[in-house]
Amino acid sequence: MVLIGDGLKICSSIDIRFCTSKDVFTDAAKGTTKFGLTSDNIKNVALADFWGEQRIIEQQQVIALLQHIANRLNNELITERELLRYFRGADVEVDGVWISGRVVYAALTDREINFVFDQLQVLVPTDTNKRNNDRKKEYADLSQTTDRFSVEIYSKIVELARQVAGPLRKPRILVVTAGARDPFADVDFYTNLFTEAGATASWFPINAAYQIAQQQRDTDKTACKQLPQLLAEYHGSYQRQRVYPQLMAELETFCQAGTEAAVNQLKRADAIFIADGKPSQIIQALRLQDGSASAELQQLDRMVKAGHIILAANSRASAALSGRSYQGIRTPMLTNGDSYSAMQFGAFDLPAPEGGCDKDQSCINGLAEHHLTFNSQGGLGLFPWGVLDSQLSEQGRQGRMIRLLHDSQSQFGFGIDENTALLVKLQATADNEQVIQFKVLGENGVFLVDNQSTETTGEGGNLTLKQVTTHYLTRDDTAELKQGLLRTQFADWKFAPNTMQMPMLVSGDIFERDNYRQLAQLLCLTQSRQADGKAVRVGQGHAITLYKDHSSHTRQGVYRQQGAEVQYCSYRNVLVDIQPII
Repeated sequence: MVLIGDGLKICSSIDIRFCTSKDVFTDAAKGTTKFGLTSDNIKNVALADFWGEQRIIEQQQVIALLQHIANRLNNELITERELLRYFRGADVEVDGVWISGRVVYAALTDREINFVFDQLQVLVPTDTNKRNNDRKKEYADLSQTTDRFSVEIYSKIVELARQVAGPLRKPRILVVTAGARDPFADVDFYTNLFTEAGATASWFPINAAYQIAQQQRDTDKTACKQLPQLLAEYHGSYQRQRVYPQLMAELETFCQAGTEAAVNQLKRADAIFIADGKPSQIIQALRLQDGSASAELQQLDRMVKAGHIILAANSRASAALSGRSYQGIRTPMLTNGDSYSAMQFGAFDLPAPEGGCDKDQSCINGLAEHHLTFNSQGGLGLFPWGVLDSQLSEQGRQGRMIRLLHDSQSQFGFGIDENTALLVKLQATADNEQVIQFKVLGENGVFLVDNQSTETTGEGGNLTLKQVTTHYLTRDDTAELKQGLLRTQFADWKFAPNTMQMPMLVSGDIFERDNYRQLAQLLCLTQSRQADGKAVRVGQGHAITLYKDHSSHTRQGVYRQQGAEVQYCSYRNVLVDIQPII
């Protein structure tokens, strides 16, 4: 397995920030998405069934703003950035009252914004002088990518797939975009990227809409014709047949071919890459409505266990792999939340709230938008050894990982940083015991939590956690998990820090941005024995203490990449106490 923590920076025709120059791609490549404010598109935005009675005012304001912008554009197509600028910069008088586009936009939920933009998006044709359905495609160029860590991770997936394929042919890689709200948007990028990296790459168009249609086909032979409606219902994705007509046709053909054809396609693959997306949608793509594994998931599970396929997943798709049981304890799947809410309110075994639900009071089950939620039944069950999380350090998610392990009584958590991958290998010993080996690849590190020796008192916002065991492994460090015991090993090019400095280490807002990682790195690099932090809002919160004892070890080293030096500091058995501030 190759589990990626998101944040990979690849040069593409849509995002040239990571290219060696601005002239890597020609005009034949897709450089941006386009939007048209035609009367028909605006009429679709006004759909009363979508907005409902509770949001009629927001609907009317949005329509007034769009009509105002359309009058200025005179049928000109614009980019997403331009649409945002026009919308947020507009001021319109409605029934004698002036409304601000910036205020209206801030009041919209994620679901509403996506709906508006989908209804306005248009196909980007290859020839602007002709009316046809040939569209421009996004391309990637690894050789012109400035960030070599990102290139290294994608190249590693192809390298491992090549080992499965053998020397006689290119490795076959399937790309899954099932977790995306718009499952068509990144198809070109990923298939072209893996093709550029030396593989035969193709889209594996399994998603929630496909899986629902398969289950309906027994009673409704036209179910695959209903994919646009199913995409709207299960993905919140609209008008994709207008923007991506060829990909929609490919999805329908895949749907009509059925489960057996999908399984056969999996059997021929050497690797499968699951792009970032909502874990719940990835589960809906690979599990049936009763929660049982689909034929596609069963086949993938068999191939992963037998070592016949490389499984790679990016960001939240990695979290979706958690599940099954390890050492007699069910491994849950993390679905939502931030560290402050996690420590203050605990974890809830409930569906994750929708983004922006605080704005229109649509959050259900008494949850707020940032509450920590999880699925106790797990996700796909392909990674049973612990809870997985991504963008760990960059988003300050150490607190939510620790709290979820406590509340779900799980032992291990694996939090992967951005631009970093955790390589996972299953090995069997001579006496047929399973050993799981881990290795860190990429720019940053992996935060590991072992909850076995944690001491706790209190509950809810008054919960106190003491002696939580944590490790932070960086490039080339390894770990081995056997019979519930995790052993870590530092890379041989790293050495014990030789500084005698013992500064006072304090962070005022430890779970904001990457403050936790910065504090922990200072503790790692110096002779200080303790670092203190706080996570407080409106007078409520928790104090967090990181400290070393006799079992703690740290190692530092410098890695040279593209002429630059990257400094690492890894640690083992740094203990964490978290207690409420009274």
